[in-house]
Amino acid sequence: MSPWFAMGHLIPYLHLSNILAKKGDKTSFFIPKKTQTKLEKFNLYPNLITFYPLNVPHIEGLPFGAETTSDVSFSLGPLIMTAMDQTKPQIEPLTPLNPEMVFFDFAFWLPKIAQNLGIKSFQYWIISPATMLFIGLSLSDAIWFKGCREIEGSYVDYLEQEFGKPVLLSGPVLPEPPKNTLDEKWGLELTCYPFLAILKPPVGFETVEDALPEGFKERVKEKGIVDSGWIQQQLILEHSSVGCFVTHCGADTDHIINAKIMSRELKAGVEVKKGKEDGLFTKESVCEAVKIVMDDENEIGREVRNNHDKLRKLLLSHDLESSCVGVFCEKLQELTRRFSN
Repeated sequence: MSPWFAMGHLIPYLHLSNILAKKGDKTSFFIPKKTQTKLEKFNLYPNLITFYPLNVPHIEGLPFGAETTSDVSFSLGPLIMTAMDQTKPQIEPLTPLNPEMVFFDFAFWLPKIAQNLGIKSFQYWIISPATMLFIGLSLSDAIWFKGCREIEGSYVDYLEQEFGKPVLLSGPVLPEPPKNTLDEKWGLELTCYPFLAILKPPVGFETVEDALPEGFKERVKEKGIVDSGWIQQQLILEHSSVGCFVTHCGADTDHIINAKIMSRELKAGVEVKKGKEDGLFTKESVCEAVKIVMDDENEIGREVRNNHDKLRKLLLSHDLESSCVGVFCEKLQELTRRFSN
């Protein structure tokens, strides 16, 4: 496994590794050295999943010690990519690991290395297949996505026809349910407070607190919590007091397309209205979108909640997960046999 140096890629790749390990498959996982400790708790099969730490070189313009996109502002993301590219010499000696195949996403130089060593390479995208409708692929032998036909089947069919190569789905690849529970006091606070906002400091500020408008904390002290950094997101979203999840479409991500699929095709979410001229949203448009979802009397809100419940039941279905993983592993073995002949 050779994922992009971002927590939003490293963690899903590790979830996939856990699923494969559950079937008895061994995985070698390339990971930035200092980031390894953050992911060790997610490795459910340390006897089958081996971390191979990479020394991420310092690139001029990056803070010393920066390894992933979480360590830097958005504008410095390309320099993390440059640093990742410079780990190539550490990955090139793949032969001693004796892998049957290599999974990657943004390390576009990796297929050539694998090809020279007689190892098959597969791109595994954690983004929706719909996002790939406008991205060309060339050297990989097959394309894998985190998704399922029940939701994205039409996009998969199109990609197979367009690129002329196998497109496989691993299923939703959900993490194992957490063994620990949310602190009771925290849960009660969430029940009483209208919102919990998790933010990153904007450009020009060291902390989120520094960026808050004057008087903001005093105005919302009885209404909400503002924090930054990584939180127990899965545990919080599982809490019964959470009625609505608001997320932004981060720059250079697939969220923009995901938002359109969720709101326009699946009708399981609501898009925040944006200005036609400038593409910006306002606090009023955010408020309106949240009220639509939360209002029991709103017809659109009822449809969204009903469709959301249907999707939730589908994605949490044990039959769906086991079926997708079973088909995924069968196709993987089939492709391995085909390529080796």
